[in-house]
Amino acid sequence: MPFSYYEVYITCLRAFNGMGFPYGADEDAAYLTTWLELHKLKGINRLAQLSNIIDNKFNAKIDLEKIRSSSSIDLQNISLLMKGPGLFDYFYQKTKKNHCLKVVLENCIDPIFVIPLAQRLAEKLDFISARWLSGKSKKIGMNIVKNKVEVGELDDDVSMLDKQVILHFAKNNETSQIEKLKLCKIEYEINESTKQKNLEESLNPNVDDWNIVSNLACRTFVSISEESRKKGAGGGDDND
Repeated sequence: MPFSYYEVYITCLRAFNGMGFPYGADEDAAYLTTWLELHKLKGINRLAQLSNIIDNKFNAKIDLEKIRSSSSIDLQNISLLMKGPGLFDYFYQKTKKNHCLKVVLENCIDPIFVIPLAQRLAEKLDFISARWLSGKSKKIGMNIVKNKVEVGELDDDVSMLDKQVILHFAKNNETSQIEKLKLCKIEYEINESTKQKNLEESLNPNVDDWNIVSNLACRTFVSISEESRKKGAGGGDDND
């Protein structure tokens, strides 16, 4: 069933609100999910799979003192939909100060959300890269250079652990300090042109996944009752 970008975003926004995400955090999470769906990266499917884990378990707490003293951050199996926006704001500020940053995320259950999180920083930083293992132990790499995103398979001897993400950030002309990942197979290439093309087309999430997300969104609807009408629910006409 085809939907517009706006329809998918609003449904995701309501779903996150229904799962207990506070104002602002629900907008961030809806954006990340819809961005993936827009760029054929199965955002709705990811949300449907995560829903049982994140439902009414919102936790975006970040111990800044702890992460300042280490280049490794343990997410403790908490979704990037919760902790990601705050962490990436911190990564940007630290990169802005030091010009270059390398950090490792441990126990990351949903590394795919690194892509839209990083892309939001692309206009502020010259270079971002990330690498992680997919569910089939395939090495995935991402390069973002001047707002152009490339995601694909890596073929190298760099060892990685399950649920681990290695991130590099660079600002200004410091990209020479970071080796651009060599993707042996580019699976997704995202830029302004592909974004506009995708926006002109309909989004087609899997029906079963969409039903799960829609049911979560329905939690935010006010049930019809005499009490709800007194409080202003409904339009007040004969079609209520």
